[in-house]
Amino acid sequence: MPTRHLRQFLRRARTAWQRWSPERDRAYHDSLFAAHQLDPFRPSYLGNITIRRFADLSAPHVSTSRSVLDLGCGSGEITCELGRRFPDVAFVGVDHSQEGIGRVSAHVEALGLRNTTFLVGDIERYEPNGPVDLVMMFDAFHHLIAPEPFIVRLGQCSRRFLLVEPRGDWKGSWSRELDFD
Repeated sequence: MPTRHLRQFLRRARTAWQRWSPERDRAYHDSLFAAHQLDPFRPSYLGNITIRRFADLSAPHVSTSRSVLDLGCGSGEITCELGRRFPDVAFVGVDHSQEGIGRVSAHVEALGLRNTTFLVGDIERYEPNGPVDLVMMFDAFHHLIAPEPFIVRLGQCSRRFLLVEPRGDWKGSWSRELDFD
């Protein structure tokens, strides 16, 4: 009987994969960001721990940079936290979610940031205006359809990449025992 269950699971997974598209992914993220109305920089916000943790992991790399590109920045909380910590570094955040980028302006205003810029765009096709010291991706690399050409293309404008991908499983759950940081 386990074979029958495995076949059913594989059939459902194949159907879900065939329905996936970049447009559906963007719509999904837009709905997540539209629903989220909490202040991510308040210590009482549970996600604040993750924001600070990712900022702590990247701080040694950002501290030696003048310009940083954050691809797949979502609603920009980590980029804003880094912008607050490193006022002399210029940050550009890019995400495909209009809702996510729309939320960033409130963060930038609340934190009084002058060193951050955020854009709506497809990160797989995004071309920076010039060289950048560091390209960062936090929990976004797995969304790339063609990662190798992406790395080759961005390698022409930056020699340094920082990828932080928490270890998860096929269900989208995060395993706290081990991180791929």
